Amino acid sequence: MKIIDVWNPKGGQGKSMITINLAAAAVELGKKPLVICQDPQGTSTLYFKGGNLPFDVVSSIPKVKPDADIIIFDHQAADWEVPEGGYLVMPFKPARDQYATYIDAYKRASKLDRKILTIVTDVNHHRKDEIEVTEAMKDRGAFVIPSSGVFGRAATEYRTIFDDALNRAYKIKSRRREFLQVMNHILVEVK
Repeated sequence: MKIIDVWNPKGGQGKSMITINLAAAAVELGKKPLVICQDPQGTSTLYFKGGNLPFDVVSSIPKVKPDADIIIFDHQAADWEVPEGGYLVMPFKPARDQYATYIDAYKRASKLDRKILTIVTDVNHHRKDEIEVTEAMKDRGAFVIPSSGVFGRAATEYRTIFDDALNRAYKIKSRRREFLQVMNHILVEVK
């Protein structure tokens, strides 16, 4: 069983969006994910209650081993304690203040020898500093998930971007391909 922690102490970085869409990508790849929502805001839980997810979301660690290939923890904002799992997915927005928090958290996790996969989200292509940060992170192996209206549409209906109801959404194939690439990378990396 693979365990993934989606973590960044800064709020609003896309942790829940990344979590539910990574889980959906796992389903597309023939895996059975379980999401554990540890965020008091309960965004992943809200999606699950919407009834459109092809996987389960629970709010606490099950007492017995779950029937799952992958467990994905959706961590809360403001939690500076580095998760115990060995593999972290760290999303962040490339604005200067967001990047500074990411760097602090990254250093903490690195000191504990965690494997880290970085995902840059919501790049504003009109801001030179954000473009520079994004390009530098890509050079270091980060994935980029661009902002896209499909995420907002999926959110209003509590769906993942892999839901058939979004098959005709603008650039949906690109967004799905990006999440499949990230999940494939994770499946290879996480032992």
